[in-house]
Amino acid sequence: MSREHLWIHHEQDATKYWKLAEGGYPGRMSVRQGERLTLHISSSRALYDIFVYREGARRELIHTIHDVRGDRHEVPEYGYRDGFAWPATVDLAIGDDWRSGMYIAQFASAQGPREILFVVRPKAPRGTALVTIAGNTYAAYNNVGGKSFYDYISTDRALSPLLSVERPLQPGAMGNFHYWDQFFTSWLDAEGYDFDYCINTDHDAEPDLLGAYRANIRIGHDEYNSLDEMQCLETFIKGGGSLLSFSGNALFWKVEIRDEGRRIFCDKPPHHNEPTPDHPVSIWWHNIDHWRQRLLGVAYSSFVHAKKGVAGSGEFHAPLTDSRFGFYRVTESDHWSFAGTGLAEGDEFGRADGIVGVEADAADLEFVDGRPRYTGRDGVSSHWRILAIGDASTGGSYYPHDIPFRAREPDGDASAYGVIVANETEHKGTIYNASTIQWAHGLHSDPAVAAITRNVLDRLAV
Repeated sequence: MSREHLWIHHEQDATKYWKLAEGGYPGRMSVRQGERLTLHISSSRALYDIFVYREGARRELIHTIHDVRGDRHEVPEYGYRDGFAWPATVDLAIGDDWRSGMYIAQFASAQGPREILFVVRPKAPRGTALVTIAGNTYAAYNNVGGKSFYDYISTDRALSPLLSVERPLQPGAMGNFHYWDQFFTSWLDAEGYDFDYCINTDHDAEPDLLGAYRANIRIGHDEYNSLDEMQCLETFIKGGGSLLSFSGNALFWKVEIRDEGRRIFCDKPPHHNEPTPDHPVSIWWHNIDHWRQRLLGVAYSSFVHAKKGVAGSGEFHAPLTDSRFGFYRVTESDHWSFAGTGLAEGDEFGRADGIVGVEADAADLEFVDGRPRYTGRDGVSSHWRILAIGDASTGGSYYPHDIPFRAREPDGDASAYGVIVANETEHKGTIYNASTIQWAHGLHSDPAVAAITRNVLDRLAV
């Protein structure tokens, strides 16, 4: 089914959230069963209640705190960088029986309902797979307090290279949770998958975190990652663990985690980040020892979305469907991930839900006897198999012109590709990469998307 793509409203001018004086945030985004978590809230309501829900197949009320006295706090001038430093409103005990997963604390304010998002981890590993929520990306796009990692959604059109996670997330978005991640986590719960959850910075704090699991699952928009996290992933895969990425634009920017996870730093240059003689250093992971190519089998990220390429131009990136989002076509129907789908080579899936977008990943490819294969010119090994392909756009000059992108139809809108790829022979572990941000939008309504996901999880994660 066609869904309202709220993402279009995600990248809004910071003036909307600059002085968000009513809201809240957790003392930390990731907490274990049996621990305590402070909630820091600003609300000018005289009294209000806090309702704590687990976000699974549906919202499940877990705990209620009644008659909290309202108190409104100021937004610090540099709160986006240093943290809002609001006092703790409540000290919440996380029960040993609170299942690992996504939780929301909801409360009333004079500006309407507000939410606080956090992740509950198990006291000790218990599931067969670990779902990593992209908390770094949540922070990167969060412009509450005025700044984010993006000029165009920051005050004065100037980003901040250092951001605090100790501030509210944007109402309605909750990072990216309501746009993409809840589609996946609710489907997992409805299907009976009982996996453990964490956030990016948990991998930095605990380098051996993945050692107890068969698979690490990435979803949505996992764009910002540290070297420590990348090294943990590579060690895990080489040791026999599987990386299952149902994410797009993933593992893209190199970040540093500072102050024990309270702040995140990204040294974004004032230019495109392909190395040049004047700017030889890159913080794009595909330029740093081919990290993206090694871990995901992709090099570039391309666009399939309703965002205008040039302000006021009226032209959109890759307007390929009625919803302006794309779909995949099967290129290797004999792969086990397509078992039971009924899909043959050339068949499409995901069109109604626009599953290819907002960004989709791929690498330099060529067609041999009508089938796509990687050239290897950009650092992707010959072990990667291209299982499906979707039209996309590079967005003009986002990448250097000497990278050869090829469109399916020379006269069409596409100038690049998104791909589904797998690497089952290079390491002890397997890597499966669906390479698109919006994969989860098809899980609840497209039988093929759901069947492919089940095949991958049942084979590699359960």
